Amino acid sequence: MHLEIAQLTKQFATAKGPITALENINLHVEQGEFICVVGASGCGKSTLLRLVAGLETPSSGSLSVDDLPITGPGADRGMVFQDYSLYPWMTVQKNVEFGLKLQGVEKKLRRKWASYYLDMVGLANSAQILPKQLSGGMKQRVAIARALTSQPKILLMDEPFGALDVQTKETMQQFMLDLWRRTGTSILMITHDVDEAIILAQRIYVLAANPGRVQAEIAIDLGQERPPEIKQTPEFLHYRETILKLLKAPAITTS
Repeated sequence: MHLEIAQLTKQFATAKGPITALENINLHVEQGEFICVVGASGCGKSTLLRLVAGLETPSSGSLSVDDLPITGPGADRGMVFQDYSLYPWMTVQKNVEFGLKLQGVEKKLRRKWASYYLDMVGLANSAQILPKQLSGGMKQRVAIARALTSQPKILLMDEPFGALDVQTKETMQQFMLDLWRRTGTSILMITHDVDEAIILAQRIYVLAANPGRVQAEIAIDLGQERPPEIKQTPEFLHYRETILKLLKAPAITTS
């Protein structure tokens, strides 16, 4: 899998003229990488992910997966949102099967794959209950299982743990690291949480705002095992200070 974003610019029309949300974005994700994009609110992080998902079209530049241009949503990209987006009237099992059902996968096979991924995210015993009976972290595990069931080439995550309390968020971060190691799935995740990005990512793209643009690309060399206690290490604190300084740098407004 190779995701390539080259010279990407996105403008939105307004009554006062076009507004540039993203300008000259260049980034890539390789097979099996866990990549995070961090930036302050309004820097275009969600717009960037929607472009990769095919939910928005670029004003200029290109996006491709394995050299095939992204022209709309596709099964090669799985999406996980912050608000879970589960259907409340469907059981957990039916929610996870839903994407496969839309693809026309026959019932027996979609049950098999849904059961496999529910087991992988630790929810095999919750298959027949409704989402309202789940905690926030469990709901997000269902959403992740649903995205993985279609076996996408890359998993796109839009601040998936932003609505969770601190303790649940830490639990979910460790869960994602474990799931990533076990599946080898390529992941592109956006977050405003610098600590979260350092815990999870192999590389971090730092976005500046007004307009959104890549300010820096930082390789994170902390190994694959990253327990919460790693936040107290000098290496982690160095990465944190470096990224926070970039985020606090004065915005450069372009006309």
